[in-house]
Amino acid sequence: MPYRLHKGVFMVRCRQPGCSFNVHMEITQNIMGMTESDVETEARKTARDMAQVRHDSLHGRSHQLHNPEIRMTSGAVQLTGAGPVSGAEHQAPSQVREFDKGDLIVREGEAATTVCEVLKGVAIPVCNEQHKYSRGDCFGVSSLLPKHRRLTDVVAGSDRTTIAFYDLSELRKTDPGKAGQLFSILIEDTLKLVAEHAPSLRT
Repeated sequence: MPYRLHKGVFMVRCRQPGCSFNVHMEITQNIMGMTESDVETEARKTARDMAQVRHDSLHGRSHQLHNPEIRMTSGAVQLTGAGPVSGAEHQAPSQVREFDKGDLIVREGEAATTVCEVLKGVAIPVCNEQHKYSRGDCFGVSSLLPKHRRLTDVVAGSDRTTIAFYDLSELRKTDPGKAGQLFSILIEDTLKLVAEHAPSLRT
C-alpha cells in the first residue's frame, strides 16, 4: 500500500556563510510513493526546488542556494487508504519535527506540555545515554503532571530523527484510544527506568 505526504511543511536554510535565507515551504503537491523514504525524498526535493526559486529572486546575483539544510517541521507521511481523513486528523499530533544528530529535542527545565513519540530515528536522554528511544517509543512522562518541567535534555541520536509532539489532554478528547496507548507506553518506560536504576525495588 503506498504512502503519501499529509500537510507537509519544510524548513530550507542556505548554508552560504552570511546568508540569512531561512524559509518554510508548504508542500501542496500530492506526493506519493511505495515507501516512507520515497515520499520523504521527493518532498525534500520539491521543497528544495521551491526554495531555489525564492532564494534566486533574493540572492541570485550574489550566490546560489548553497548546500541547503532541509527539515520537515510539520505534517506526516501516511499510508493511503488507512482510514477516513477525519480519523487520521483525530490522531494528528500538535507538531511533527525533524532533527539532525545532536540537535536538542527537549530541554531540561522547560515546561513539559507534550508527550513525544519517535516516528523515525533515535532520541537519547542526556542523563542516561544508554536508554535510547527508537521508532514507536515515547518519552516525556513529566508532561502527565500539571505545571511540571522537563527533567533532562533529550537529543537526536541520528540524522532525520522525526518526533511527534502530542498534547495528551487534548488528544483524550478526540482520540482516547491513541491517548491511552501513549500513556501506557510512558508508564511502561518509567517502570523500566525505575527497575534499571533501583533493581531492588519491585513494587
